[in-house]
Amino acid sequence: MHNINFTKYKYFTLSFSFLAIVFGFVVTFAKYDGFAHSLDFNGGLRTVVELPADKTRNDLEGYFQSKKIEAVVILLEKEKNIYQLDIGLGSLETIEALYKEIPEDSRESSTSAIDRFVQLLRYEYKLPKEKVLSADQVGAVVGGELTEVGITLLLTTLAIILLYLSIRSQFKFALASSIALVHDILMTLALIGFLQIKPSVPIIAALLTLLGYSINDKIVVFDRIRENAHGKDNLALSNIINVSITQTLGRTINTSFTTMISVVAIIVGGAVELYDFAFVLLFGVIVGTYSSIYIAAPISEIYDQLRKKRFA
Repeated sequence: MHNINFTKYKYFTLSFSFLAIVFGFVVTFAKYDGFAHSLDFNGGLRTVVELPADKTRNDLEGYFQSKKIEAVVILLEKEKNIYQLDIGLGSLETIEALYKEIPEDSRESSTSAIDRFVQLLRYEYKLPKEKVLSADQVGAVVGGELTEVGITLLLTTLAIILLYLSIRSQFKFALASSIALVHDILMTLALIGFLQIKPSVPIIAALLTLLGYSINDKIVVFDRIRENAHGKDNLALSNIINVSITQTLGRTINTSFTTMISVVAIIVGGAVELYDFAFVLLFGVIVGTYSSIYIAAPISEIYDQLRKKRFA
């Protein structure tokens, strides 16, 4: 196979990635005032109900849209028509107003938002009490703890990977891989903010899965670079990188393609509850493959050049 000059475009790809990340975060905070709100991270109401057989997800979503209630509807059990309803904190005032519209003889006195929402559902869908399987109010404190745990998991994973690569391989490869992993996470977060995908536990799982997939790809590339560089101290690292990436390109493409088939199957299969997870993971696989070739390897070359100049 003819060797491709991947390192030729290193400054373009590094600049492109930097600008893409900045653009994504600027849009996220300038246009949307931050990431999308989600019950897991920002708090809200969560209810599980068993609806009559003639009611569907579309009926629920249509009702909430007509009442301007921010809601996520998740089908938990198709046979029994059981749904999980997640309501954002921004809809509490709307629920309060709708609760007051319920005739007095059909409502019970209540001071909690979750009780009023349950009564609203029962009145709207003529539900007996036993059809409301659970009702909880998730506070922002829980969301804050979840955010802290998610960030801690990501940072710990990055630290362990850096330590592992430093022991297994040369420091420049460990450093380049870690920077590339941070790049992958930032690119994915920029996309999440740009598209206002709601943060959730599955999204954290997708980010952690992305780290595992991405570092595996980078280890393969750097192992080949190390093997090809053995005993060739006089050969420019850029040439070794180009040869090594060309040699592993087939494996990288095949691995990425087969992984994407599995992720796309989740989307095509109609698993609506996993759409965000699958979409983020699909994007992450693409970014992880891109960064192995155009971010990690070039950074190791730049580091090597700077180090040689310093000790020249």
